[in-house]
Amino acid sequence: MLSLVSALAIAAVGQLSLVAIMLAGLVVVAGVVLTRKLKVREAALMASIETYLNSQTQFSEQLAPVWSGHIEMSRSQMASAIESLSERFCGIVDKLDAAVHTSALETQTIEDDDKGLVAVFSRSEQKLSDVITEQKAAMSGLLGMLDKVQGLGRFTSELKEMAADVAKISQQSNLLALNAAIEAARSGEHGRGFAVVANEFRVLSGQSGETGRHIARNVGIISSAIVETCTVVREAVDQQDASLLAAQSTIHAVMADFQGITDALMRSGALLKNESIGIKSEINDSLVQMQFQDRVSQIMNHVKNNIESLPAFMQQHQKDYASSLVLQPLDAQDLLTELKATYVMSDQHVVHEGGELAQKSNNDIDFF
Repeated sequence: MLSLVSALAIAAVGQLSLVAIMLAGLVVVAGVVLTRKLKVREAALMASIETYLNSQTQFSEQLAPVWSGHIEMSRSQMASAIESLSERFCGIVDKLDAAVHTSALETQTIEDDDKGLVAVFSRSEQKLSDVITEQKAAMSGLLGMLDKVQGLGRFTSELKEMAADVAKISQQSNLLALNAAIEAARSGEHGRGFAVVANEFRVLSGQSGETGRHIARNVGIISSAIVETCTVVREAVDQQDASLLAAQSTIHAVMADFQGITDALMRSGALLKNESIGIKSEINDSLVQMQFQDRVSQIMNHVKNNIESLPAFMQQHQKDYASSLVLQPLDAQDLLTELKATYVMSDQHVVHEGGELAQKSNNDIDFF
C-alpha cells in the first residue's frame, strides 16, 4: 500500500517518466504478491503453532493418565503388600506372645514352691532318702538279732558243759551205788535195807545219765540250728546290705539324671522365653519401620495429583495463546509450587532443590 501511494504521488507531480511509472506498477504488484505470501505464511505458522499447542495438550492428556494410573497401581499394590505383611507379622507377634506366656507358665510350674517340678524332685528325693534310712534301720535290727542269736551259742556251750557234768555225776553216783551194794552184801541181813537204797540210788543214777545224754543231744541239735540260723541270717544281711548299697547308688544316679533333665528343661525354657521376647521386639520394631509405606504412599499420591493437573495446565497455556496470540514459554513453577506445598518431610525439600540425601546408615533396615 505504501508503494502504491508513493507511485501516485510521484506521477502527480509529473517528475517521473513512463519507465518510472511502469517500475512503480511492478513494485506495487510485487508488494501485493509478497503481502499475500506473508499472510499465507503467517496463517500456516499460526496453524502450526495451534497444531503444536494441541499436540502438547493431547500429549499431556494421553500420557498423564497413564503415568498417574501406573503410580496409583504401584501405590495400591505396595500398600496392599505392606498391609498383608504387617498382618502376618502381627499374627507372628500374637503367636510369640502366646508362646512366651506358655513358656512363662511352664517355667513357673517348674519353679513353683509347692507343685513345681523342682519341689516334686525335692520331695521325691526326701522320700527315697527316707526309704533308704528305713532300710538301714531294718539292717541294723537284723544285725542286732544276729548278735543275740550268736549270743545263744555261748549258752549252748554252757549247756553242753552242764550235760557233761551231769553225765560225770551219774557215773560217779553209779560207782557209789555199786560200792554201797557190795558193802550191803557183806553186811548180810543187816545191810539189806541199805542194799535197797543203794539199788534205788543206782537206778536214779542211770536215769540221770540218760537225762544228761538226752540233754546233750538236744543241746547239740539246738546248737546246730543256732549255727545254721546265724549263717543264714549273716548271708541274708550281707545280701541285703549289698542290695541296699546297689539301690542307693541307683537311686542317686536316677536322681542325678532327673536333676540334669530338670536343669536342662529350665535352661531351655528360659532360652526359649528370652529368644521369643527378642524376636517379638525385632518384629515390633519392623512393624514400626514399615510405617514408611504411609509416607511413600503420600508422596506418590501427591506426585500423581500433580501429574493429573498437567493436562489442565497445558489447556490453559493454549487458551492464553488463543486470546493473546502471544506464544509464552512453558513455566513449570506453578506446578512445582503446587507440589512443594504438599511436602511434609525435609527429604522432599532437599530433592526439590536438587540436593543429595544423606547416606543410609548400616543399621537401617532394607525392605523388600
